[in-house]
Amino acid sequence: MSRRVDSRVVARKALLRLLEPLAGFVLDCGLSIYEVIGMFRVAAVRCVAAQQLELNGRLNISGIAASTGIPRPEISRILKSTSKAPELEAGHRHQSTYKVLAAWHENPKFTNPNGQPANLKLYGRGMSFEALVKKYGGGIPTRAMLDELTRTGAIEVKSRQLVQLKSLVSVERGMTPQVIKAFGDRTTELLSTLLQNMRNPQSSVFVASVNGTKIPWDKMPLVRQQLSARGSNFLAEIGDVLAREPGSRPSSRKTARASNVSVTVFLNESRSVKKKEASVSRKRRNFRRYSRP
Repeated sequence: MSRRVDSRVVARKALLRLLEPLAGFVLDCGLSIYEVIGMFRVAAVRCVAAQQLELNGRLNISGIAASTGIPRPEISRILKSTSKAPELEAGHRHQSTYKVLAAWHENPKFTNPNGQPANLKLYGRGMSFEALVKKYGGGIPTRAMLDELTRTGAIEVKSRQLVQLKSLVSVERGMTPQVIKAFGDRTTELLSTLLQNMRNPQSSVFVASVNGTKIPWDKMPLVRQQLSARGSNFLAEIGDVLAREPGSRPSSRKTARASNVSVTVFLNESRSVKKKEASVSRKRRNFRRYSRP
């Protein structure tokens, strides 16, 4: 029993470390924590259901409930629903930033005669950014919402304290659909491989890494260049090997089973930030609650 307890303690620590970069991905993409919780419940149900089908060839809703702790009616809804279900279930719990930006587009009180989001005065009654945040910000202070939307590039404070909307969704720069899809594909492949190795050590998939090497920052461009060149050659050779394997060619038997194989090479850079550098921050701009006419 003590070994089981120790495993759970280590698992909690490992999961927390895993969730920190995933939380960064979630917030950068404009998703809310409530949406993630809903999607995780869906993922848990589908995971156990897939294991049941693989082992027994049938679904057992009570068994899924026993493994996940999710009520059986909810499990039934998940199994009957489509892949869009997480969005529909969690749609009413978007980020506060998203609600503010959406209302800015849709509420006539905050749009111009053409129906476009108006430039809002920062503070004051009526058509102001302060009024918008008070109504749709979920209790977030006006200044905190202003700073966050400015940080993500969704708004811009113009002269005379006028706030201009630049984007409907508050998303970190560089988060394009292509980048997000690549992140999901690569992360899924890596985590699935590592999980398979944990579950079945006898048939482990090859995973190896070189780590612990400290390289000066100014030398990293050369390392990236070398890795890119050698990695490309390595992947080309592996591609030739996979193409020569008998299983890589289409089989005439419809019942033949095959595995999708992919090989990825990546470089992870973990920079240590000095305390003195970490404490440096940009000076915060102060605003007057009522600007002069």
